[in-house]
Amino acid sequence: MSENGERFLATLGGYLVSLPYDMKVLFEATSEENLDRRAREIATGTIIHILTPKDAAPPDQPHLAYVEDAILLRLGLRAITTHGGEGAAEFAGRFPEQYEQLDSDLKIFADYLGDCFRWLEGKVAHLPRCIYKTKNVAKYLDDEEASEFLYEESLAFSTEYELDEETVGRVKRAEPIRQHLQRRMAEDAKRIT
Repeated sequence: MSENGERFLATLGGYLVSLPYDMKVLFEATSEENLDRRAREIATGTIIHILTPKDAAPPDQPHLAYVEDAILLRLGLRAITTHGGEGAAEFAGRFPEQYEQLDSDLKIFADYLGDCFRWLEGKVAHLPRCIYKTKNVAKYLDDEEASEFLYEESLAFSTEYELDEETVGRVKRAEPIRQHLQRRMAEDAKRIT
C-alpha cells in the first residue's frame, strides 16, 4: 500500500471508530446561538445525512456503510467554522480533539481520494436541504420537539453502531474504500442526469 493509502486508512480508521461521539459536536453546533444560522443548518444537515439509512455494506466490510458519513462529518465541521461567523473560532476552540488536526486530515483525504473527495465536498452545500422522516433542517432547528426526536434518533444510531477499534483494525487495504466511494459517486451522477 502507498504511503498516502496508509495515512488515509489510519486517519479514516480513527474517524470511523469515533463517528457516534463526534456527532455530539454537531449537536452542540445546532444549538450554539453564537454560530450563524448557515453553520447550524450545515450541522443539522450533516446529522440527518448520517442518520439516513444507506445501502447495506457487505458483511465482511461493515465499515463501508459509514465511510462517506465519517468524511462528510469532517467536511461539515470545517463548513461550520467557515460559515459560523464571529462565534466560529470560539466554537472550534471548545472541541480541540475534532478541530486541531482537521485541515491536515482533510488534506490526507483529498490527496488519496482525489475526485471522490471533491464529490464529497460538493455535498456540503446541499446539507441544509436534507430531509429526515418528513421533516427538513429548519424544522429540526426551530421546533424543540423535532429537535428532541432527532437527538433520540442519534442515540439509537450510537447504540446500534457496530464499528469499534477491533473491527476497524481488521481493515488492511485502502483501495476498496476508494472503489466504494467511486461507485457511490457514479451512482450519484446517474441520479442527477
